[in-house]
Amino acid sequence: MDATEAARREAERLHRANVAAGGDPTGPLAFALREAKSRGLDVYALQEGDSQLKGGRATFDSQAGSILYEDCGSDFERAFLIAHELGHVVLEGGTLDVVTVDVEPDRSMEDAPVGVDRVLDYGARERREVKMDLFAREFLLPRPVLRELHVNEGLASDAIAMRFGAPLAVAQQQLLDALLLPPADEPHPLGAGPLAVPFTPDPTQAQAAAHRGLAFQLQAGPGTGKTRTLVRRIEGLLADGVDPTTILVLTFSNKAANELCERIAASNPVAAAAMWIGTFHAFGLDIVRRFHDRLALPPDPRLIDRTEAIELLEDEFPRLDLKHYRNLWDPALDLSDMLSAISRAKDEVVDAAGYRVLAQSMAARAGADQDATVRAQKCLEVAALFEAYERLLTARQLLDFGDLVALPVRLVEGSAEVRDALRARHEHVLVDEYQDVNRASVRLLKAIVGDGRNLWVVGDARQSIYRFRGASATNIARFAIDFPGAQAAQLGINYRSDERIVDVFTEFARGMQASVGALPLNLQADRGSTGARVELRVAGSADDEVSALAASITALHGQGIAYGGQAVLCASNARLNAIAEGLEARGIPALHLGSLFERPEIKDLLALLSLVTDPRAAAMVRVATMARHQMPLQDVMRVIEHLRAANPASLAWSAMHVEVDGLADGSREALARLSTLFADVSASTNPWSLLTGWTIDGLGLAKTLFQTGDARSRMQGLAIWQFLNFCRRQPRGQGLAVLRLLDRIRRLVLLSEDRGLSQLPRGAENIDAVRLMTIHGSKGLEWASPSFPDTSNDMMCSGD
Repeated sequence: MDATEAARREAERLHRANVAAGGDPTGPLAFALREAKSRGLDVYALQEGDSQLKGGRATFDSQAGSILYEDCGSDFERAFLIAHELGHVVLEGGTLDVVTVDVEPDRSMEDAPVGVDRVLDYGARERREVKMDLFAREFLLPRPVLRELHVNEGLASDAIAMRFGAPLAVAQQQLLDALLLPPADEPHPLGAGPLAVPFTPDPTQAQAAAHRGLAFQLQAGPGTGKTRTLVRRIEGLLADGVDPTTILVLTFSNKAANELCERIAASNPVAAAAMWIGTFHAFGLDIVRRFHDRLALPPDPRLIDRTEAIELLEDEFPRLDLKHYRNLWDPALDLSDMLSAISRAKDEVVDAAGYRVLAQSMAARAGADQDATVRAQKCLEVAALFEAYERLLTARQLLDFGDLVALPVRLVEGSAEVRDALRARHEHVLVDEYQDVNRASVRLLKAIVGDGRNLWVVGDARQSIYRFRGASATNIARFAIDFPGAQAAQLGINYRSDERIVDVFTEFARGMQASVGALPLNLQADRGSTGARVELRVAGSADDEVSALAASITALHGQGIAYGGQAVLCASNARLNAIAEGLEARGIPALHLGSLFERPEIKDLLALLSLVTDPRAAAMVRVATMARHQMPLQDVMRVIEHLRAANPASLAWSAMHVEVDGLADGSREALARLSTLFADVSASTNPWSLLTGWTIDGLGLAKTLFQTGDARSRMQGLAIWQFLNFCRRQPRGQGLAVLRLLDRIRRLVLLSEDRGLSQLPRGAENIDAVRLMTIHGSKGLEWASPSFPDTSNDMMCSGD
């Protein structure tokens, strides 16, 4: 159970205790005040902007034991501010003063892993505020209570919102969580959960954590407890009296940042909130925000992703007179390729002018070599687009992903004042997953830490997974060059795997190119040789492969190993989709979202959504196969042909279907039911609100999937939850909201930018189904009994 889920459960417990003591949750303000009073807290309502609020909307004064909040908005909004501060008191012990700048009652448990949110993560303070928002919502509107009202008492989401005086969007988000995410109290299929590194460190862990002074690199093989060692070092610094605000912890994934923050917060929540823990990209954005005036940017510049960058460039593209990149009909693919080249340049801190110089140099060296000349010409065209792109970004004060490291590097290297400010603030720098840094990240580190004193990094060259972003495991070997006098050590005891698995990995690692320059691998298994031997099975065909996997999974399940304790790792997502279908056809539940927009339940919702903007209602062919709206194909075609002839406005079909001759009575009834879904709907309607209303009330999908409750229904519920979570926050832009969302989805699929949406939400871990994922995505995870399809990749679940 993670810290967010623990906070949610505590909020639910407090709600029930308050109700048992006589509290009435349908009066949210009185309900929140009652809880505060029971804890001996004084609560004061102040006018908006009162100086005692210290620039926030609510504050908690730990010495006075008082909550001050902004006295505006509805009773629920005021109650939410109080409940948010109560979260700080309950979860953090009430020892820390708090200023809450803003709250978001309808926020999701996690951001959709696509676009901007795929790379960026909250900093420690923001992460803490997210948890308090979720605590407040659960305290006022517990999931089990809302689920009971909707499923057993038949109340619609608007009736539930009205009962509790809550905004409809807040009640609906809570219902989505309650109905589509697996129940949190369901037993984990692995029982006690994965094996953990012992709390007492071994001598190599203790020695590495105790290092002080010169730059230090810890090379940690898979399963050796690098995260535990990193956390122990932080705990040691705090024990030495180091101010937590001077500690900077950088890593490369949002998941790793969250885990580090939670581990530290378990023993010292105040310190965890004070130190900076996050990804390199999030840290770069933090630097940009701190020194925005020096970069001629607003205090919180907007970040755009690849699809938004393409939209930005589409009008400019035809004006560039390109000869090699000429797809003017649909330039998205050409633009995507060119933006990839620009992104790689930014990873190396090369600007548009520098890129043109390099391209011109290529052209000069090409001579009579026709292939080299073409390559140089293409680079010159990319240079022209790079220059236009930078002009547009500057004019609109926008940033892209590449800017989040490149801009801070130029700023810090070019300004002694900024450099000194950052060095004074971040006296102790720790880097996790150092094998995944690129040269721009190393330059940023060198600018901040100078000679490397108090720099401590941990990584394993054999576990590098971000080479596509310019990362290189050679940075492990170059560490002593980048930071002269640096010391290195390694962890050599694997606490995770059986000796036979460790031996296979050790043998395989000897031939890995990434091993060059790293310390010789000396890995031993703490668990000894207790498991089954590693097997290699070769299948004659793809179908035989699935059959062999199914037989192995079934045999292990018969031996008492839960489906949720088994995993299939594969080289590609495309192959995983076929494996998932094959396993499910054989009656084996598979935990795999696959291509989200290709899933039947998501296609159904998209078909319905397209009826908002398509006046000829072509998607009715699919909608007519849905249970509530089934119609014979010939009736569907009669409707579509009638609309084609009439050429009506969007949504006119919902009334015009009565004019169509020859329809069966059942078809007219199905069309009438369908029309009710679109009452008061327009193309400017918020897509999330529309889809959520359909999912909960109009179609009853959420309730049906919850009541069915098998693994297949759980996966369908997770897919819909992920889809709606994606729809919650779409980039601002011109045009009608529904059409903009549909266009964005088409572009994401075209550019394969939707792959992040195949990641499962955290709530999926309790489903008893076989885990399916790529080897790349499995880094840092473990299972009781992995099963591996035929692949040439490293098949050990390596990482911490």
